[in-house]
Amino acid sequence: PWRRAWKKEAAGPPGTSVWLRPPDGRIHGAPADGETRCVPCRQLRRWAPAAAGPQKAADGTSEEFSVVYRFPGIKYCRVLSRLKLLQTATTLLVLPPVCYLHLQQQLPQAVLLYTAGIALFAAVVLYGMSYFFRRIIGLIYLSESGRTVKVAHLTFWGSRKDIYCPLETVMTLDEVGDARGELLLRFRRYNSTEILYFTIKYGQIVDRQKFMQIFGELQ
Repeated sequence: PWRRAWKKEAAGPPGTSVWLRPPDGRIHGAPADGETRCVPCRQLRRWAPAAAGPQKAADGTSEEFSVVYRFPGIKYCRVLSRLKLLQTATTLLVLPPVCYLHLQQQLPQAVLLYTAGIALFAAVVLYGMSYFFRRIIGLIYLSESGRTVKVAHLTFWGSRKDIYCPLETVMTLDEVGDARGELLLRFRRYNSTEILYFTIKYGQIVDRQKFMQIFGELQ
């Protein structure tokens, strides 16, 4: 009987506690009315495709954002980015002991050169992957007022970063000069030199009308 639906009264950020109250205001086995129960919060998924809650818009006000576009493959890009970081860190940690053993004449020079080559190759590949992955857009939102665009992409460390920009600063596909059939389309702004990329072929347009409101007509 005590397993009842609890009514959320207040919520904090991940890692805090949430005070919950049953619908009738009582907890089974407790005689006092209005008694509450403290339940730890669960950490939410950062890349959830559902509509976003209240967020800070470009002008500093709080607005509701809805998903316009999403790229399901962004989770795999995130995993690969973090795995490459782990591999590079492991390779760089192995290099000093190998150098020490070589100086102690316990390892031949070929092993040292081989290890150093692997470390250098891993660093170059990591830089190339991060340069590409952190420019791939995972989610595009539009505020309910239609004035602010929110873009979510990866950082160098594989975490999520949100960019807020006014709608009038976003270039349409015609202004960018990309054809609709291209694999990667550029996301550009008038007030920034940063270039991000998204794909219609492998991505999903959740709201076609709002997508055209941002990027213009689709042919």
